[in-house]
Amino acid sequence: MSKLVRRARAHAGRVSELDVNVVELFGFGPMGATITAVRNGEGDLQLIKWNVVGNGALIECVGRASGGVASEIATIVVHSHLVVAVKNGEGKLEVSSWTQDLLRQGSASKEGASQIAICPFSSESSPDFFATAHRDAKGNLKVDVWSLSATGAPKWRGGAFAGAVSEVTLAYLGFGTGLRYRFISAVRNANGELELIQWAASGDGATLQRLGSITAGSATQISLRTLGDLVFTSLRNSAGNLEIISWRAHSNGLIDRLDTARAGSACGVSSTLSFDVSGAQFLTTAVRNTADELELIDWLVYSSGTLQRSSSVVAGKGSLACIRTAWNSQNPGAVNPAPHSVLVTALCDEASNLELNSWTRQ
Repeated sequence: MSKLVRRARAHAGRVSELDVNVVELFGFGPMGATITAVRNGEGDLQLIKWNVVGNGALIECVGRASGGVASEIATIVVHSHLVVAVKNGEGKLEVSSWTQDLLRQGSASKEGASQIAICPFSSESSPDFFATAHRDAKGNLKVDVWSLSATGAPKWRGGAFAGAVSEVTLAYLGFGTGLRYRFISAVRNANGELELIQWAASGDGATLQRLGSITAGSATQISLRTLGDLVFTSLRNSAGNLEIISWRAHSNGLIDRLDTARAGSACGVSSTLSFDVSGAQFLTTAVRNTADELELIDWLVYSSGTLQRSSSVVAGKGSLACIRTAWNSQNPGAVNPAPHSVLVTALCDEASNLELNSWTRQ
């Protein structure tokens, strides 16, 4: 069975102990590009572009840009634009778009917001759609659909509300599963429980409908990933331990619980999906363990939703661990990664500096 091996390490300047977000970019030249979006030491949004070279053997910083005051950050790629959603200096949700060279293109803002999340959302009429979710000023969940113009200007399309929440995550449900125009939110509800809600949007994004929902036990630090109609929530349970639950979303709105896996004490939960050289599917969780070390745990994922722990590795002390699939070493321009993806972890090290590590499987 393959295991994760660290390939390279790189550092940048001081970051705030509030937000470290990592987003992968596909198809921007022969090398994989990764963006870290952080709140810097002055409290402002800072974007740093890195190239991940030689199957993860080298990480190079190749560009920087700064935005305004930001206390929460969420990022995705919408075709050729990086889209960043933040809680700005006025406490409002602000959405901005940036080119691959980190030039700001356009922005729009809405009401007061916290616990901001963002995910892709594709429509036949407009492939440049995306969704955001946040906790509004009344403490309730608000989900919005946006479009992005050819010049990078974000435009609000429609929205919907749900009940009281204290954590918010969001993910897109894939094509080929009868789940077109669908996405899912995983939140910590008013009872402190994990709650999944499936949403359906109209083709123009103007109308959102809440479909089925399901709850599990007490949860904090929720991380959400999707693979077609499979949904994976990684979280810190009531015992303070890492817990991963797999689910299947159906076109009628129902969500079935499939499998549960657990590990030891964990903080700062993050997760990503990737493949190894054999084509096997993995969910990788990154946590801070009881020794204050970054610990990566690989879980083998079967098409049934069954989870099997494969291997784990630790890599120094730090906090704010975030893990993402950075690029594909065999075909970096691919929309859907083929085997042998490179993983990148971002963390705040003991000196409060941003540290990136690249990982592959051997």
